[in-house]
Amino acid sequence: MKREPAELLKDLVRINTTNPPGGEAKLLTLLEDIFNKEEIAFVHQETAPGRGNLLAWLPAAKENAGPPLVLLSHVDVVGAQAEQWRLPPFEAQEEDGYIYGRGTVDTKQLTVMELAAFLALKEAGGSLSRPVVFLATSDEESGSTYGLQWFLEHPVTAGGRTFYGRELFTDSDVISEGGGFPIRIGEKEFYLCESGQKGCGVVEFTVKARKAKGPFFGSGDGMERAMGLVEDIGKRELPGTVLETVRRFEEKLAGAALSPGMERIRTAMKHNTMTVTMVSGKNVNEVKVTCDVRLLPGFDREWLEGILRDLCARWDCEYRIISLGQGYESRAEGGLAAILEEATKEALEGTGTEAELLPFVSMGSSDGRLLVDTGARVYGYSPVLSWDMTFDSAVAMVHGINERIHRDSLAFGCRVLTLAVGRAVREEEER
Repeated sequence: MKREPAELLKDLVRINTTNPPGGEAKLLTLLEDIFNKEEIAFVHQETAPGRGNLLAWLPAAKENAGPPLVLLSHVDVVGAQAEQWRLPPFEAQEEDGYIYGRGTVDTKQLTVMELAAFLALKEAGGSLSRPVVFLATSDEESGSTYGLQWFLEHPVTAGGRTFYGRELFTDSDVISEGGGFPIRIGEKEFYLCESGQKGCGVVEFTVKARKAKGPFFGSGDGMERAMGLVEDIGKRELPGTVLETVRRFEEKLAGAALSPGMERIRTAMKHNTMTVTMVSGKNVNEVKVTCDVRLLPGFDREWLEGILRDLCARWDCEYRIISLGQGYESRAEGGLAAILEEATKEALEGTGTEAELLPFVSMGSSDGRLLVDTGARVYGYSPVLSWDMTFDSAVAMVHGINERIHRDSLAFGCRVLTLAVGRAVREEEER
């Protein structure tokens, strides 16, 4: 990258892309100018006024090459209240090497890291064993209606052919958000790599009073049953399983003392959960109980409905699944995961740091959830230096206050992804 990564990140942060309303087009135009100067083919898609996606690509040497490597990030951010921050959230001020601003951890830093890798690949020249795609999207923080979801469902013309965005991801490897933050156990640093996500959903129960005789002669039995339902859900342990990713996670960390946050993640990775988030109703004759649902990969809508029917039979109520995404689990070893680990170790050479990749299944939800039916292998990875931030400190900054990254950490992430992307598209045939 001809521009210093830290200076580019500052420029991106200074473009306020708070979602809503988003307004990502100005930032995408900045990236568009870079591709124009580098003579790289791209498509800037408008998905709504002031919003869109930017797709750029480097073609493979052979027309019938394998599926692409996709570098995916989003450029919208959540809101920030300036009075709560030490430094203004959209001015990208630098202090002792730390760049402060909304998006420096979620995920404009990833956009810079992936762009650095993409441009380095172009500058190095040579033939590619597979296409490499850079895709910066809008609207991830509000559901991706005008971002990746739009891209998947609409045709795009790139590389001399027209196809639906979904086809691009078929059987692809994807580097996205959600990992790259280290934890330290003894003398070793484990770099968390998000290789899966739980399916997230919302369920609503409706409990109606049996004895009500109109609005003026209400009955409390509906509320009583609703409270019984709430207590039942709170005490009920849903069946779970130990995924291959989790088995390897526990093997690598066997006997290690983890932080409270990491302990919660280890527990959550083995259990399906249903949590009451709201109890509401216009009167006691009808009560609604809303629940957050998180399902491990392999547990689907039919399985959940069995649990819901059992609860409804017990408490004489009805249920409605408002939303439900499918969880996924990408390959935890070998393939792109192994390449990311190799690149991380090489970038740390000479520092005396012993590092290892640690795949995990996330409790949260990102654009990876939209790729489940494409067969894509999605890895969340934007690596940083441990003295800059660990997993626990990074989580506190995502959607929080005083979000920041050190310029050396950003350069490290650029180095890792540059190494990894180069190996993924040039050494594939040798492996």
